Amino acid sequence: MMPFTEYFKQGCKPNQTGSIGLEVEHFLISRNDGRPMPYDGENGIGQLLEFLRKDFPHAYYEQDLLIALESEDVLITLEPGCQLEISLRCMNNLQEMMEIYLKTVSSILAYIHPRGYDLIYSGGLPTIGQEDVVLIDKERYRLMAQYFKNVSTRGLEMMKATAAVHVSVDYTDENDFIRKYRMANILHPLLAFLSSHTPVYAGKKNEDVLLRDSIWSHTDPARCGILPSLFEENFGFDAYARFLEQVPLIVMNDHENFIDVKDQTCGQVAETYGYGKTEIAHYLSMLFLDVRLKQFIEIRSADSMPPIYTQAYCALVKGLFYQQENIETYSSLTHSIETILQAKEALRKDCYDAIVYGKPVQNLLKEMIFDAKKGLTEKEKSYLLPLEELVNTKSLIPNLSIEETYQKAILMHPMESKESALRITEAIQKSELNLGGNMYTRTLHIPKIFTQEDKQRFEKIVNTTYSIFTKVIQAYKTDVQIRKLFGFSRELEELILCEPAYTSPIPICRVDIFYNEQTKDFHFCEFNTDGTSAMNENKRLNDFLAFNNIFQRDPEDYEIPELVQSWADAFIQTMKEDPKVCEKARIGICDFLENAYYTELYVFEDVFKQKGYDCEVVDIRDLDYKDGKLYSQKTGKVIDVIYRRAVTRDVMDHYEQVQPFIQAYLHHDVCCIGAFQTQLVHHKQITQVLMNPVMQKYFTPDEVSFIEKHCPITYDLTQDVVEKIQDKDHWIIKPKDSYASKGVWAGIDLHQNQWNQVVSQHLDANYIVQKYITPYKTKNIDLVNFDELKDYSNMSGLYVYNGHFAGVYSRCSDGGIISTQYNEKTIPTLFLR
Repeated sequence: MMPFTEYFKQGCKPNQTGSIGLEVEHFLISRNDGRPMPYDGENGIGQLLEFLRKDFPHAYYEQDLLIALESEDVLITLEPGCQLEISLRCMNNLQEMMEIYLKTVSSILAYIHPRGYDLIYSGGLPTIGQEDVVLIDKERYRLMAQYFKNVSTRGLEMMKATAAVHVSVDYTDENDFIRKYRMANILHPLLAFLSSHTPVYAGKKNEDVLLRDSIWSHTDPARCGILPSLFEENFGFDAYARFLEQVPLIVMNDHENFIDVKDQTCGQVAETYGYGKTEIAHYLSMLFLDVRLKQFIEIRSADSMPPIYTQAYCALVKGLFYQQENIETYSSLTHSIETILQAKEALRKDCYDAIVYGKPVQNLLKEMIFDAKKGLTEKEKSYLLPLEELVNTKSLIPNLSIEETYQKAILMHPMESKESALRITEAIQKSELNLGGNMYTRTLHIPKIFTQEDKQRFEKIVNTTYSIFTKVIQAYKTDVQIRKLFGFSRELEELILCEPAYTSPIPICRVDIFYNEQTKDFHFCEFNTDGTSAMNENKRLNDFLAFNNIFQRDPEDYEIPELVQSWADAFIQTMKEDPKVCEKARIGICDFLENAYYTELYVFEDVFKQKGYDCEVVDIRDLDYKDGKLYSQKTGKVIDVIYRRAVTRDVMDHYEQVQPFIQAYLHHDVCCIGAFQTQLVHHKQITQVLMNPVMQKYFTPDEVSFIEKHCPITYDLTQDVVEKIQDKDHWIIKPKDSYASKGVWAGIDLHQNQWNQVVSQHLDANYIVQKYITPYKTKNIDLVNFDELKDYSNMSGLYVYNGHFAGVYSRCSDGGIISTQYNEKTIPTLFLR
């Protein structure tokens, strides 16, 4: 008996467990130039492996280079072009396998993301050509590269510019091997097609749906493709062994170095080096057939693809290859290598219109998925959903957005996701986000996830908008014509004209916009200055991502802006500009407490105390002003600095009751962070003012263009505009000076009679009517109450601290208005690193 044959027999596993082996190759790509991460250098793969080494008991070196790490479950190795391969031990539990895989990926991301690299799933290198990829400096790869230059046209592409998913299955005996091996070869074109994931290759759109297979087909006919004896009567372990014996080996490890063995075959080299376990492993690794035999069957069909598809692919293979009826069916689809080759060409040429093995390929793929379910548990069947969707829609694996990845993961893990959502809601109800009486923050399971491009866009929006706001404030103070545009009372005008003792015209504001995540265009909704809130709500929802089962798969992928501590720091920086503020200044957080988001006020009280400042929350009516100082009636202590959360409308409605505060403010005896000049921006009439030619003479042409493009058309709600706004679905009614969306009506949410009634009731009553902006919609899911994804409208609130973009407040609604009163949901906001 040949040594290889005996080795293969030793791989027989009579007691089948349905175990799957998994290997996933990845590109680590620089965000700056698209080049793969090199081995050498301070931020190279060598240092990545050193970073990971603490979690891996075994490290392997070659020519003094760290090239592999191994633990009980995971083996990390490198491919010639620095592709990173993660291999997992064979296991039956697909969920456990993916959890181990994703945990390993998370550790890798923690290292590469801060260094400007991304982990990319693709069958071919998307960014640059193989000629620009530097091989790892290993003698083995140098000798292989030289060999493939001489025998093939695409061997170097194979080495440096491809990445795959290999899935392995066991065999019980030689007959089981024969059937499964033939089946794997027959299904290879279909599996390669279904897992095709190379939309871009070498910087260009890829038109070859079986790109990796094409590259392998032009690598080396002596070792690639289909075993010639596949359908011969005497095919088995011996036939595979005989083929292996005659393959040119290229290189051999002589236990110290890799050496060039010229044109010697595997059998000839084995006569010198023998058939030890290490030697056999090397011999087998130099054979690159579509389906490879070791002591298991390695199916090498799939492109590197996102984890949700990798898991689906593993379920497909498991369901097909461990079910006897399926083995009988699919191992007999053809008995001809030529037919397999024809299947490949048909798929390349016609994709989903191809006829494969006598059937339309869509029908055949549907049958494969249906049949796979016969060999799977109920939970494992759910993993097939992403592949079912591809086949049903005649699609290839897309470049998924993160939100789409979340959606598919939720559908694949429904019970786990629902339990996760319930834990998040329970955490909210036990936190300060629960105000009692069923008043607590509602959320959805998919966070709002923006890119770094979005972040840069937000920064530009903030910079331009803040410049415009600053000019409005300056103009109001110097130009009586501008003051007439607002028409404020004499008392409010006096407060606005009172100059603060710090330079920031608006220390804090939130610019609410309707942002189209595809086009990157936007429209303003409203501007919040007085009483800007929800920073802590944002923070706590981010904290509760610890319970989100999907987020926890790769938390290192995201940058999460912090809005509480950063606002406290901006506040302190601003107050220190006031020369009257002493080192031990006392801070009063003031609001009309019956209207306040009071739990957040106490959060900030604690934050300021942690930063070394005596601080108290006090109702703005409970202050005394005497001898040039402002006192808290609650504690009797002096208040040097006011954090004004009381909105201007409430202050003016209680003007006589808040006179101690008003007088201290007008006499500059208290530093008020949130000077009344911010009301110019907060007031809903600001949109009309910005459009007015009297105001626009203060702006640059670019600023005027910016305003006209992004501000909705706005009218005073008077009899003159009634005819213009009859098409209710295009208009929304708002009070000129309110907050929390009080008194807001969107025509899209009303019947025509209701709309007419609302218009009639609010004519000439200090209301405006604005062009209704249709919000950008995304799919999300309220798993606490429902099991289906649905469309939600989105609003993005851009926080601005002292003129600088600080973060985003993300809200959603399934109605026309996004507000707590109208089924609003608040979700965490993340930025992809």
